[in-house]
Amino acid sequence: MQVFDFDNTIYHGESTFDFAMFIIKRKKSLLKYIPGILKLLIKYKKCKMNSLEFQKELEKFTSAFLENKKFIQDSIQEFWQKNKKKIDLSMVEKIGKKDVILTCSPSFLLEPILKELHTKNIITSEIDLEKGKINFLNFGPNKVEIFQKKFPKAKIDTVYTDSYNDQALMDVAKNVYLVKRGICSKIK
Repeated sequence: MQVFDFDNTIYHGESTFDFAMFIIKRKKSLLKYIPGILKLLIKYKKCKMNSLEFQKELEKFTSAFLENKKFIQDSIQEFWQKNKKKIDLSMVEKIGKKDVILTCSPSFLLEPILKELHTKNIITSEIDLEKGKINFLNFGPNKVEIFQKKFPKAKIDTVYTDSYNDQALMDVAKNVYLVKRGICSKIK
């Protein structure tokens, strides 16, 4: 079984961040949150904060973004119309029906494109649109535990990821590919 990260692996960029920027452009009152979100994202990507710290800090911004649920839901389709081109079709071609996409992107954001990703095995973060609460438990080291709960007898043959934040997944896989803008480099 192959396991794929989504952001910066299948999708060129951070889909949740791109969606947040898309929302901010449509709702200027949210501009004030950009510096804080960027700072968090950079710290996480540089492995300078763990997933729980990232989740806690991000929740401070979530309630402001999710204030108008209908606005958010209406924006998702338009977001994918503009950003579908960021999905790397060469990576999607590698995905088999039984493979898994394991991402911290929220389910509500990925639902409109699920059929295009060649698998129904997608594990996402959950965001309660009503309460603004995030469940980012499938971050970094927790991805292995989440994977094993969902697929208790499965073995990971190959992992495709953009980041060493997925080291725990890398450690249990036979093969590992680090992906940068569609270029896969075997590191294990």
